[in-house]
Amino acid sequence: MTGKARSELENRNLFASVDVIASDYDRTLTGTDLVLRAETVSAVDRASKEGIGIIIVSGRGLRFMTRISRTFERVDALVAENGAVVAMDGEIRRLSQRTGHMIAEVLHDKGVPFIKGEVISYIEKGFLAEAEKAVASMNEYARLVKNIDSGMVLPLDVDKDRGLKLALQLMGKKVEKTLVVGDGENDVSLFNLPSLKVALSNSVSLLKDRADIVLDSPGGEGIVEIVDRVLSSRQE
Repeated sequence: MTGKARSELENRNLFASVDVIASDYDRTLTGTDLVLRAETVSAVDRASKEGIGIIIVSGRGLRFMTRISRTFERVDALVAENGAVVAMDGEIRRLSQRTGHMIAEVLHDKGVPFIKGEVISYIEKGFLAEAEKAVASMNEYARLVKNIDSGMVLPLDVDKDRGLKLALQLMGKKVEKTLVVGDGENDVSLFNLPSLKVALSNSVSLLKDRADIVLDSPGGEGIVEIVDRVLSSRQE
């Protein structure tokens, strides 16, 4: 593990103040092969048993995330659809839902193949060029987030940080006592928050540059390391 010119004592103090762990899912909770391993689940469960709040923040849809959350003993909140949907205690809050419907209507009218989520629209693989043209006509209220040969179109005012801030507010937790961890470009907004920012060895350079701490471990293994550091620092 490396830090930005911080001493080991400073790093321990940072970890000791953590009250919530907010993690991306793909290649963060999972390994780089997208497999969620038992040791990672066990580490998250250890954290929750010690009173650490657990939030999963992902670009994935709510149905998928709800199913995945059942793998863990407790997940306090889900931030789905890249921040557009927040689920907690059986309640679902959809941000900018009206704009989401407007986006879907334009994509449909322009013949762009997509799958409609609760708010955002997921572009089917191979149709990014068509999606870019459609989004150009919606540039005042929509944006396209690319992911290799697919992507998602979401309201301009929605991102992971907005969804996470709402989840923390509902939990009564502080952003400043939250540890955020991610790997991809769609996690950048999380790293703009005044929280403890941790990047993985497989994180993009943009996140590593913004991180307070960069781990030598990749997704999955990195989460285990984070939990170990948080719990040991709290005990000290």
